[in-house]
Amino acid sequence: MVIAIAPLKAVWRNASQTGFHMSTKRFALDGEFYVPAVLAIITVVYLISAIQLGPPMKDGNMTESFFPILTSVVMLIALVCAMVQALGRISSNGSDEEATAEASRTSKRYAGISLGAIGVVLLTTGYLLAFDLIGYFVSTFFYVLLLHGLFSGSIKKNWLMKLVATLLITAAGYLLFEVFFQVRLPTFWSQ
Repeated sequence: MVIAIAPLKAVWRNASQTGFHMSTKRFALDGEFYVPAVLAIITVVYLISAIQLGPPMKDGNMTESFFPILTSVVMLIALVCAMVQALGRISSNGSDEEATAEASRTSKRYAGISLGAIGVVLLTTGYLLAFDLIGYFVSTFFYVLLLHGLFSGSIKKNWLMKLVATLLITAAGYLLFEVFFQVRLPTFWSQ
């Protein structure tokens, strides 16, 4: 019995000397985990409804369920990665006080969600609403340009490069869907 307890005492002593205290280490989740988790639930519901449309391939051709299924799977993979990263950050930050101090130093947060994440959600919502109303070109151009500004902090800094990148991304998306996949995209002039 003494032999079995001695290694445990050594482990406890080493842990307390390094500043790791089991009693104070808490696992607290915030918006960095909950937002992707909620989106993952919504995506699973979307995936189930896409699967109910039928098989994604029929006679070697894509069916109407192919892109919704593909999009859902890619989205789920990205959301799971985001949740795993959030869990990794929480477990590596130590206590709640350290995580809160780090979060306040790096960016402002509301309900545990960074302003950048809120900005992306708002821009994406606006893009989805504008897509059908004003068409692919106008909505995608402004969406990508505003995302550039959001992530870089300003549209004015390197504006020419951002403008060229935005035009290339918009054109690449058009070519991908209209030419390769033969999916009609709404345009401003066809409204």
